[in-house]
Amino acid sequence: MPRLLIVDDDPEFLNALGRVLTHMGQRHVGTRSLAEGIKEVFAHPYDLVLLDVILPDGNGLEAIRHFQMAPSSPEVVIITEYGDGDGAELALRNGAWDYIEKPIAMTTLRTILKRSLEYRNKKKEFLSHKTVRRDKIIGTSRQLIASLEQLARAARSKGNVLITGETGTGKELFARAIHDNSDRRDGRMVVVDCTNLPRELRESLLFGHVKGAFTGAHESKIGLFKNADGGTIFLDEVAELASPLQKSMLRVLQEGRFRPVGANVEVSSSFRVIAATNQNLRKMVEDGVFRKDLYYRLNAHNLHLHPLRERKEDIPVLTRHYMEEICNEYGIALKSVSRELMRVLCRYTWPGNVRELVNTVYACIDNALNEKIIYPHHLPLDIRVAVAKSSFSGNGGHSPLEKELDVTDPQIYIPELEPENLPTLKEVRNKTISTLEVSYLSALARVSCGNVSKACSISGLSRARLYELFKKHDLNIRHGRAFT
Repeated sequence: MPRLLIVDDDPEFLNALGRVLTHMGQRHVGTRSLAEGIKEVFAHPYDLVLLDVILPDGNGLEAIRHFQMAPSSPEVVIITEYGDGDGAELALRNGAWDYIEKPIAMTTLRTILKRSLEYRNKKKEFLSHKTVRRDKIIGTSRQLIASLEQLARAARSKGNVLITGETGTGKELFARAIHDNSDRRDGRMVVVDCTNLPRELRESLLFGHVKGAFTGAHESKIGLFKNADGGTIFLDEVAELASPLQKSMLRVLQEGRFRPVGANVEVSSSFRVIAATNQNLRKMVEDGVFRKDLYYRLNAHNLHLHPLRERKEDIPVLTRHYMEEICNEYGIALKSVSRELMRVLCRYTWPGNVRELVNTVYACIDNALNEKIIYPHHLPLDIRVAVAKSSFSGNGGHSPLEKELDVTDPQIYIPELEPENLPTLKEVRNKTISTLEVSYLSALARVSCGNVSKACSISGLSRARLYELFKKHDLNIRHGRAFT
């Protein structure tokens, strides 16, 4: 039976909703703060979290991903007394299943429970790897699972597919997965880079040519569309197709026939088209830059891939997957990922998406040399700077939701030790104290807004000792932030 968690500080609502859920036969637990809710969801498995927005220790909208990162990865439904369009958008973009206002109608509650739990069961099917072959498509976020559902539908279909998404989101991986799960899997998947088709040879490359068709054509050659006979042709960055080629391409897609350069007769090819772009193809159609008829021919199925910043709960599993893969590639022992590093990775916005994350893991391993554990200082400098700048806040305080950043949380001071290579107690003690000092000084710089006198008053340290500690850890108290 599913388990539900309610997080709401209104005792009357909490009790009323609890009675309704009991009447429905649902198992549930109620908590009255974010801290209690997060502690509970990390301690016990839950399928669904009913989360209020305004809570004593923070905003529920900002805590959605914290709940979803729990071991059971529950769905989250936002329930609020103060609903608005912006809040609904933020909730859905942060991965919430739904956003509803109080009071909740019984029929609405039943519908939400039914559909969210049905969706969760479908997710479990995908995670079992029995529905689709997903190979290197890594993650368990709601956004990714929804994309995999679309992938499965597209693979079962015979229609063309248009995959959209930012650079580095894995469009070619999804294209290959569609091919591998389709009835054309035994045929070739031919990749065409539409950004790299030489103007004078593009039709020859795509459609082939006969001997003597042009200078240098010493023998006949079949093109990429014929190579894809019985399989799939993948048009990567299809928005880059020149206008004359768009017209030629349209007829090929319509008829499945084309004439090689210099030939007198047409040839046929049975292929399926999967196209991909990081641009807004519909806007290009409206602007007259891309042919409308070709757009609709390509867009029988549309699969949009979310950027990594919208599915940050996938970052830990992606990081560990590529850490293991790259260490194996290098032929070295697997390196551990520190909690501090994972926090920084989850705060970064990843404009280059998964591709940038993979390159970052490579860089961390290279920078770590013989060290067994990867820390934030192993990251490329531009990422460390970006995260430091994004964390700046004029009020100098922490978000109450960022429990993992709270210097009072003893968990962050427990070193990750390897039993086969256990250090001395003195080494562990020194490392633990050093980590504690860095965390405390960083928090101190924020709450004091860079004011040395205020920092001394809060910490109980003399000015000389304060400067000594900041210098020891290569930190800077200016601007209300500590940074290396």
